[in-house]
Amino acid sequence: MKHTLLFLCISLFSTLNAQDYKFGKITKEDFRKSKSTIMDDAPAEVIYSQGNFRITFNTTTGDLEQNKKVFYRIKIYDKDKTPDQILNVSIPLYLSSSSGNKDKLISLKATTYNLENDKVIEQKVSKADYFTEKAHRFLNKENFTFPNVKNGSILEYSYEITSPFYQQTDTWYFQELIPVVKSNFTIETNETLNYSIDLRGQYPPQVKTDRKEETFNVHTSGSRGADSFIAGGSNQTPGIHNFKYLIDSKLYTVENIPAYSKEAYVLNPRNLLSSIRFELASYRPKNGVPQQFTNSWENIGKNLMDSDNLGRQLQGNSFLDNTVKDLITGKSSDEEKINSIFNYVKENYTWNDYLGIYSDNGIRKTFNEKSGNVSDLNLLLISLLRKAGFNANPIVLSTVHNGIINYSFPSQSMLNYLIAGVNINNETLLLDATEKNSKINLLPLRATNDRGFMLLSKGIQEINLSNGVMSSSLRTLTAELTASGSISGTFTNTRDNYFLINDLNSMSTNPTAFEKRFVEDYNFEITDFKTLNNNQGLLRHSFKFEDIKADVIGNKIILNPFLFLSTKTHHLNYDTRHYNIEFGSPMTTTNSIKIKIPEGYKVESLPEKKSFEMLNNTAGYAYGVVEKDGFIIAQMQQVYPYSILPASYYKSLKEFLTNIISTEAQNVVLVKQ
Repeated sequence: MKHTLLFLCISLFSTLNAQDYKFGKITKEDFRKSKSTIMDDAPAEVIYSQGNFRITFNTTTGDLEQNKKVFYRIKIYDKDKTPDQILNVSIPLYLSSSSGNKDKLISLKATTYNLENDKVIEQKVSKADYFTEKAHRFLNKENFTFPNVKNGSILEYSYEITSPFYQQTDTWYFQELIPVVKSNFTIETNETLNYSIDLRGQYPPQVKTDRKEETFNVHTSGSRGADSFIAGGSNQTPGIHNFKYLIDSKLYTVENIPAYSKEAYVLNPRNLLSSIRFELASYRPKNGVPQQFTNSWENIGKNLMDSDNLGRQLQGNSFLDNTVKDLITGKSSDEEKINSIFNYVKENYTWNDYLGIYSDNGIRKTFNEKSGNVSDLNLLLISLLRKAGFNANPIVLSTVHNGIINYSFPSQSMLNYLIAGVNINNETLLLDATEKNSKINLLPLRATNDRGFMLLSKGIQEINLSNGVMSSSLRTLTAELTASGSISGTFTNTRDNYFLINDLNSMSTNPTAFEKRFVEDYNFEITDFKTLNNNQGLLRHSFKFEDIKADVIGNKIILNPFLFLSTKTHHLNYDTRHYNIEFGSPMTTTNSIKIKIPEGYKVESLPEKKSFEMLNNTAGYAYGVVEKDGFIIAQMQQVYPYSILPASYYKSLKEFLTNIISTEAQNVVLVKQ
């Protein structure tokens, strides 16, 4: 009997773990789970996600193509707290503006399921609810929103895409903003294709490999090109031919991964998520010459400098001579000359918001039409600087949104942005003309992504993309405290440089959303929110507040002198981190608080004055509170002299911030006279 019971338990366990998830196979039992077993407070979780990517021959044309099948099943526990990107899905569709090749969406279906009156009710996303967004000239997005989502809903979607772009795969994220119960990713390639793997994150997947032989009945045209991939470089007579290939299959599986938790000092959270991506490294035909596609960053740099749309754009351009002469006449120092040219491009040319390392318009057309993509503007800047006698060169990089480069994984497809670098006095100055408020060595956030590559006439040079200009945030608070413990006053935050650039960009996109983000951490009533730009490099945000409460106990009033400005958490969630600490810019944050003591009260005790530094002077902190002329005066200054620190400083930063939290938790005690 014991053996029978054990056998039944094992069978049940195996059945649960081998559950076959298929679109539309939803039962009443699927709704019984009322919360995540991975994270109790998760608003939703991915029950199952699956990506099947297959790269093989199109049997009609003989061309290589990529087939992508994606399936998701998601359980909603708290709709209001579920991230928007879970409820609003965006599917990328790539296209080539030159060849006309593009991804084709073969199928797409999405459904919301609810349990109503003990019945599973489904509501499909109708065709009218799908809409195509043109993100840029190389990318469209097919978007939809799930209908009738409630607490307890189950969401499903699946799609299939055939793509002529087989050189790399989309990044598959095992980890999400919500927990993931199980995620499978499968890639299938034939034996002639060798793909490099780019695997990242804190949660490595389990891997299973398989190999099987398949026969392809392929229609060949009898010419080289498409047929050469199949036949290994030899011509075939027109008609249908049979080819046998070994198919390599790899299955990557993860289970029970927690959601990404907000981690401080990371410019792009996706850089921390567990993910996988593949890029074609070589082609080894059965009969023919092997082709190497990914060799080194040096070869990538050489190819880019030989390109008509990048390196060759910097040749000639004599039509710029008179402009350069006018810009540098009367300027005595190199700094004045560089700034004159830099400001000219920033003030007279407009970025069209398109990314890319290649020029769209070319320098001459950009010069005449006063606009272009990021490469157009910065190649124009480089050409002007060269004509002024400076050693200026392009720097190619991956933007923050695009993700950090894997430097052991040379990949031209990861490069999507270009800035200017000027070598002068053994220093490399960084310039980006797309940003009106930028300065020399003050790049916009999108370009501050660890490292890039300067393209030289002979080879490349790795460049740290770290901002060198100190950015300041001065927070001042003036308030009045009453005997009842009520506090009201005015808060002002004055910001410059990096902070100013990011705020202005956010405000131009959506002012309402910016205001909401700015004040969302304050759990009290805010009125009269204003932003003032003095157009001289300073941006000032301010608001009024009232009825914040201090603790009144008997004849004493106890309050934190920093009020809502005190640091309460550091959002460093790991024991160790394998990813850089990104501040974005060297920065100084200063708090200056002045609180009027109510009539009839005096100070009984003040917080202890403190100052300390982080390892190797990589950060510093000073704190002090005094009583003066009937006011509590509290001040703090926190300085980070570097824009990026190696991951080895993570533990030290955690200790540094923990000390700040402890320091700023101190209270002032007032006593009635």
